[in-house]
Amino acid sequence: MTNRNRRSFVTTVAATGTLGLAGCLSRMREWRGADGEPATSQSSDGNDGDEAGDRLSLPGDPIDRFEDLDRWTPMIDAGQLEAGTADPYAGSQSAHLTAAEDTEYAAVYRTIPDGLDLSDKSLSLAVSFTGREQLHLTLELFAPNSRNVHAMQRTLVGPTDRWVRVDFGTDRVEGQPDLTDVREVRLIARRRADSTGPIDCRIDDLRATDRPETGAVMLLFDGTLESHYTAAFEQLQAYGFAGVEAVIPEAVGEDGRLTIDELSDLDAAGWDMAARPRTGARSLDEFPPEKQAELIRGTKAALESRGFEDGAKHFVTPRNVLGSTARDLVREYHEQAFRFGGGPNGLPLTDPHDAGFFAGDAGDVTKSYIDFAAEYGQLAVLHFEHVGENGMSERAFADLLEYVDAQDVDVVTATDLLERTSGGDR
Repeated sequence: MTNRNRRSFVTTVAATGTLGLAGCLSRMREWRGADGEPATSQSSDGNDGDEAGDRLSLPGDPIDRFEDLDRWTPMIDAGQLEAGTADPYAGSQSAHLTAAEDTEYAAVYRTIPDGLDLSDKSLSLAVSFTGREQLHLTLELFAPNSRNVHAMQRTLVGPTDRWVRVDFGTDRVEGQPDLTDVREVRLIARRRADSTGPIDCRIDDLRATDRPETGAVMLLFDGTLESHYTAAFEQLQAYGFAGVEAVIPEAVGEDGRLTIDELSDLDAAGWDMAARPRTGARSLDEFPPEKQAELIRGTKAALESRGFEDGAKHFVTPRNVLGSTARDLVREYHEQAFRFGGGPNGLPLTDPHDAGFFAGDAGDVTKSYIDFAAEYGQLAVLHFEHVGENGMSERAFADLLEYVDAQDVDVVTATDLLERTSGGDR
């Protein structure tokens, strides 16, 4: 990404966070509920600190806070819906979705007889789930009917029993949906990884935000692997792209890993050196709290001591799962965090500590998500491990970079996104 394009991207996305919903705000207010009052994001859960403050300063505008659940209907044989008054995210209650172990999924829908204009908007949602490590959410827009569907999805990998925000990215388009005329919204919660046990989740603050005109692609390289320098670096330079390297400080200089000189070369070329603690075969939440704090603090400090202060502001989650303790620590020590999400992210991010990535070597699926990022102004974070031997072939990697270059997207680093955040949309 050239300096000119980087400035353009930062300016554009910063502006979208302050524009609100000028074109369709009145129609959204009609959809919110009987009180007719503009929704705020004030939490009644008693939380304080940065998290509560974030709820008051999110970009965009709420379109449903689930204060009137009579407007929502559970789908047949798809669980139960009731009001959740304990620890709502915003307002006096959230929507509580449950499904028994023998029920495939929990799903609710709402019809909008006069239609809703959600064109040029990104959608996000607050979610809290319990009883399992992973949950898969799908948001479907029928525009105007079930033959024309715009589907968005996200895989959640913790923390449980905590509110997080999902910035939905497009996963599937059926027919020719007209997003100026959305007649039905569906929300579906499914089990992921573990297919047993009930489903228990709460949702709140469905929010729409003006999306940027131009989408973005991030190239995220995980594991401090030598092939990122020997097989990927030169190819990125040919296009003027910069990547993000997830650095495990203890691995630097080991056999098959990047050396400090190679990391410095990447840094000089505009790459970010992001923090990635070394946890071996375990997730962070499998360590005692004091060890989690040591790993997160120590990794950041090691990067800063090597001169990678900008990259150290960003965190890449080892083994993807993030428990409550680690989440709080990541928010304390880092300004942005990435982990598996299974698809693109809506922009602007309403939660920069929960940006999702997906596999960069998934062939046509990867390319389709890049296409969606371009078409709908979203962020596609492509995750790579080995490039070349024992991984994605150099030829396939070269073809993918050529494909990215041909799309109407900006290739950004984590710092580019952070500059957008500091530009005023949170």
